[in-house]
Amino acid sequence: MAISWRKRLEYRLLRWQARFESAVFDRTFPWIAGSVVWIIFILLALAKSRELSQTSDLAAVMQSVWLIGEGYTPESSLLGQNYLASQGGFLIYPVALLTAIFPTAITLIVIQSAALSFAIIPIWRLSRDVADLRAGTSSVVVAIYGSYSAIHSLNLSGFRLETFAVPAMLSFVLCAYTNKKYKYWFMAALALLSRADLGLLIAGFGILWILEGKKRLGYQTIALGMAWSTIFILGIQPLYNGGVYPHLEAFAQYGSGNPFDVLWGILINPLTFINELFSEPNFQVAVALLAPLLFLPMVAPRYLLPALPLFALYLTADVPTNELTESGQRVPVIVCMFIALVFALRKTGRIIVQRVNVDRTVIGALLITASVFFVSNSVASPYEDPWEWGRRQPVDQARLDVAELIPEEAVVRAAPKLLPLLTERVALWEFQVPENYDDKLAEDAVRNVDWFIFDRTEVPVAWTGVDVLDFQSELKVSKRFVQVFNEAGIEAYVTPQAAVAAGLEPIE
Repeated sequence: MAISWRKRLEYRLLRWQARFESAVFDRTFPWIAGSVVWIIFILLALAKSRELSQTSDLAAVMQSVWLIGEGYTPESSLLGQNYLASQGGFLIYPVALLTAIFPTAITLIVIQSAALSFAIIPIWRLSRDVADLRAGTSSVVVAIYGSYSAIHSLNLSGFRLETFAVPAMLSFVLCAYTNKKYKYWFMAALALLSRADLGLLIAGFGILWILEGKKRLGYQTIALGMAWSTIFILGIQPLYNGGVYPHLEAFAQYGSGNPFDVLWGILINPLTFINELFSEPNFQVAVALLAPLLFLPMVAPRYLLPALPLFALYLTADVPTNELTESGQRVPVIVCMFIALVFALRKTGRIIVQRVNVDRTVIGALLITASVFFVSNSVASPYEDPWEWGRRQPVDQARLDVAELIPEEAVVRAAPKLLPLLTERVALWEFQVPENYDDKLAEDAVRNVDWFIFDRTEVPVAWTGVDVLDFQSELKVSKRFVQVFNEAGIEAYVTPQAAVAAGLEPIE
C-alpha cells in the first residue's frame, strides 16, 4: 500500500514537472514572479517610508533630484557637495525626469523596487538558457533571491542609485553568454552610470571572459571598466568636489594625497591591508552573505572573482558600519553570488534529457537555509514586525504637521526624520543631536537658518531634563528665536521675521 502511494505521488510530481518545463511556463513565470516580488518590495518600502523612519540618506537624494527638476545643479546642502561627486551617478538625471512628473518619494521607491524585483528575469534566463537547470531548481533560485537579506537591505535603505546595477549586471552577464553584443554594452553602460567604481567589477568580468575563452570580449571589457573608473576617479568626481577625490579620507591610513598615494600605500603595507580585510567584522559580513546560499557559490569560485577586488576595497574603507548604510556596497557581491549559485547548482547536478537535474535534498536544504536566514537576519524579518511599519504614532503626525507650516523658501535645519518631508528647497541642513550636551549647541543649531526643528524624541539618554531646558532657553533667550510649534516632542523655532512672514504666533 505504501509503495502504491509513493508511486502515485511520484507520478503526480512528474506530471507537474512536465508542465513546468513547458515553453509557456518558461516565458511567463519569471515575469509573474517578478511582479509578485515587486508588489511585496513596494509594500515593505512604502510602509517603512510611511512610518517616517527614513533619514538624511533618502532626503539627500530627494533634494538632489528636486534640484535637477527645478533646473539647478544637484548641489545638495544635505550632502555638502554635488551629488555627482560621491559616485558619479549620472543616471540620476533620467530619474529626476520621472520625479519631476510624479511624487518624489513614491517614485524613487517604486522604481528601485522594480529594479530589484525584475532582476529575477536575467537570473531565470541564466538558470534556464545558460546553466540548463530544470524549472523547479530555477524557481528555488528565484525564491531565494526574493528572500535574500542583502536584497531586502537595499530595498529598505532609502534610495541607492547603484540598485539599478543589479539587473543591469545580471543582464550583462546573460548577454555575454547569449552573444547579444549591443545589449551587452548597453547594460555595461547602465551599470557604470549608476556608480563609477563599478568599472572595477566590469573589468573583473573581463578577466572572467578571458578565462572562459572569450578573449576579445574580455580585453574590450577590461579596457572599458578600467578606463571608466580611472577617468571618474581622477577626473570627473574631483571636478565636482573642488579638485579632490571625495573618498580619500576612508583610506587615510594608506595615503592622503590622491588615489595613487592610497594604492601605493596598500602595496607597500600589504599586511595592514590584509589584517583589515580579514578582520572579524568583515569575516562576519562574508558569512552573512554566503550562509543563506548554503555556501554553494564556493563550488563555482571563478564566478565570485570579478567582485573580489572592489568588495575588498569596500570592506577595508574606514566608514561607519551599518547594514542599511552599507547596502549599496553589497551590489557587486550580490550579482556574483547569484551567478555563482546558478553555476554551482549546474556543477552539482547531472544532465537528464538535456536539462541539469539537481538532487532534491540539496534543493530542499538550500531553500530551508535561505528561509531560516531570512527570518533570523533580514531587516524585513517577521521578528521586525513589518506589518506594523505603516502605522503612524502621534509623533509622526506632529512631524507631518510641522512640515506643512514651513514655507518653501525657508532656510531650515531639522532633525533627521523630518528631512524627507522638507527636501523641496535649496537650503536644508541636518541637525544631529550629540551624545552629550554642549553649551554651544544652540548656536550651531540656528547658524545661518531662519527655521530650526528640534525632535525631543531623538534626544540621547545621556541628556538630562536640565540639559533640554537649557537648550530650549538658549534658543529663545540668547539666539532670539521664538517657538511656534510644540506637539508630541516636535518643536519648531523661527526668527521673529520668519514667524511674521508665515503668519504664525509665538507659543508662550
